[in-house]
Amino acid sequence: MKIGLVTDNTCNLTPEEIQKYDVRIVSLYINRGGKYSKSIDLDLDKYYEELGSASELPSTSQPSPQDFIEVFEEALKTYDVLIVPVLSGKLSGTSVSATIAARDFEQPIHVVDSQLVADGTGLLVKNLGDLIQKGASIEELIEYASNFHNKTRTFCSTDDLSYLQKGGRIGKAKALMGNLLKMKPLIQLDDGELKPVENVRGNKKLLESLVSHTFKEIQPENLRRVRVLTIWRKEDAATAEKMFREEAPEAEIESRIIEPIIGTHLGPQGIGIISEMK
Repeated sequence: MKIGLVTDNTCNLTPEEIQKYDVRIVSLYINRGGKYSKSIDLDLDKYYEELGSASELPSTSQPSPQDFIEVFEEALKTYDVLIVPVLSGKLSGTSVSATIAARDFEQPIHVVDSQLVADGTGLLVKNLGDLIQKGASIEELIEYASNFHNKTRTFCSTDDLSYLQKGGRIGKAKALMGNLLKMKPLIQLDDGELKPVENVRGNKKLLESLVSHTFKEIQPENLRRVRVLTIWRKEDAATAEKMFREEAPEAEIESRIIEPIIGTHLGPQGIGIISEMK
């Protein structure tokens, strides 16, 4: 039995990773003034430059069932069964669209709500790809995918709360007050949804909090991978990488640019830390 992988583009996989595991990708959408674009097709530098100066912020939307049907049809020309890990169902209806689409097929298609976002889902897909190449059964893959979120921790923040407010993650009054006081919210992904942890003032304090909260959840010797996610904050990414390497020198630590769906909600000054335990 040949097992194939399908996921959504918020997973932030590189072209090399997509090719290595033959992952089929379904794109979410960006809505700018009523004009919808597949987020996977955007020029990131140009999009984030426009986002940083936009008077009206874009919105995002899930793929349609038809988007998944088209990808499933193509994937099933090669594979007998598909496993489909997608971003958290509490943050997007992507898993609903995938589940509806899967009903159109006689072949087994297993949609899994990863309860993760961004590179958290990406790490899951990479690990599933490795397991498939080692000969894991579909039952083993489904069990692994369903429980992987317990081995990850996700924290994020942004300098401008307007983006989170526009996306419905915080209220308008809270966003305005936070911006006026120059407070930076530390937010954690918990059970598939974003929850506030604390507010800090100052960039140095924010980076320290992102790292320290990660190590409160995962001991340095148990840390396997860390993804430092930024858009414009390249120096902060380098600083965070250094802080993690000092505490967990054996961990795989890498910085990547935030993909546009998550980036739309965090803004160009957004930063995220996604970690995986051994």
